[in-house]
Amino acid sequence: MANYLKWGFIMIAAVWAALIGVMAGSAWNLSHMPQRMPEIPKPPSQNANISIETQEKMEGYWTVAVFGVDSREGTLEKDTRSDMQMVFNINLGTGEIRVVSVYRDTYLRLNQKGRYGKINDAYFLGGPAQAVEALTENLDLSIDDYAAFSWKAVADAINILGGIDVDISREEFRVINGFITETVKSTGIGSHQLKKEGMNHLDGVQAVAYARLRKMDTDFKRTERQREVADLMLKKAREADLGTLNKLVTTVLPQISTSIGMKDMLPLMKNIKRFHLSGTEGFPSKLKDAIIGKKDCVVPIDMEANVKRLHQFLFDEEDYQPSQTVKEIGRQIKIRSNK
Repeated sequence: MANYLKWGFIMIAAVWAALIGVMAGSAWNLSHMPQRMPEIPKPPSQNANISIETQEKMEGYWTVAVFGVDSREGTLEKDTRSDMQMVFNINLGTGEIRVVSVYRDTYLRLNQKGRYGKINDAYFLGGPAQAVEALTENLDLSIDDYAAFSWKAVADAINILGGIDVDISREEFRVINGFITETVKSTGIGSHQLKKEGMNHLDGVQAVAYARLRKMDTDFKRTERQREVADLMLKKAREADLGTLNKLVTTVLPQISTSIGMKDMLPLMKNIKRFHLSGTEGFPSKLKDAIIGKKDCVVPIDMEANVKRLHQFLFDEEDYQPSQTVKEIGRQIKIRSNK
C-alpha cells in the first residue's frame, strides 16, 4: 500500500483516539499527502510543576491528548463538553504506545484559578487549550500535541469503512435505540434502529450510539465500549484499500482540530513498523463514587498514589514523586468530596 502516513495518522488519531492505527499498518505515499494543514497552536512544551529530571525522562516520548467532543453543531472550541479524553504516550525508541482513558466524570481541578469539577467541563470552559492544561496540571504530564473530533466525524469514518460487527447485550439493547435516534438528530446522518440483541452489523451512527451508552451501567463500561469500537475500527482501517483510505482522510480531516504537523511525523515515518499498542488503562485507577455539588462524580482515592501509578504505566517510573501541585489538588479533592 502506498505511503499516505502523515494525514492518515492524524485522521485516525483524531477520529477515534487511534494514534496506533496507521502506525501499526503499512506506510502511504507521501506524494499524495495534503501539503498544508491549519495553523493550530501547540500546547506549552514544558510543565513547570514537574522536575527537570522528570522532564528529561519524558523527552523520548511523544505525548498526545485526544478528545471526543459532544458537539451538536460540529464546533470543536469551548462551550461543548468532551465525552472522551485519552492520553497517548508513544515511546519513540521502542515503538510502544500506551493509552490512558481519563474517565469523563473524574473530579479534578479544571483551571489554575482553583475551579474544580468533572474533567469534561475543562473543555467546555476553554476548549482544547484548557482541557490540555487541566490534564497537564492534574496528571504531572508534558503534553506535546492534541487532536479533537466530533461524533459526526466518527460516524462518517465508520460508514466509509463499511461498519463494524458488535455483540449487543440485553441491557445495551434496551437503551441503544434511543441513543441512535439522538445521534441521527445531532449528526444529520441517516440510520435505523436495531431489531435484536446479540451480534449486529453497526453503521456509523449505531456504532457511535453504542460507544456513548451510559444509562444502564457505569462510565467505566462506557470507556470499555469506546475502546472496543476503536479496536474494530482500526482493524477495518488496516484492511482498507487506498481509495477507501483516501476518502476517509478527505472526509474526516476538515472535521478535526489538531496541533499535529509534518515535523511531528517525520521521525515516525522511518520506523513505522516498530510502533505497536502495548497497553491501556483508566484514570483514576483507585477511585470511588461520590455526589459533589449534586453531581455524580468519580473521585480519585489518594491523588498522589493515582499519579504515581499513571507514571509507572506510561514511563516505567517505579519511584515517581508527584509534584506539589498534584499534592495540593489531592488535598482539595479530599476536602471537597467529604463535605
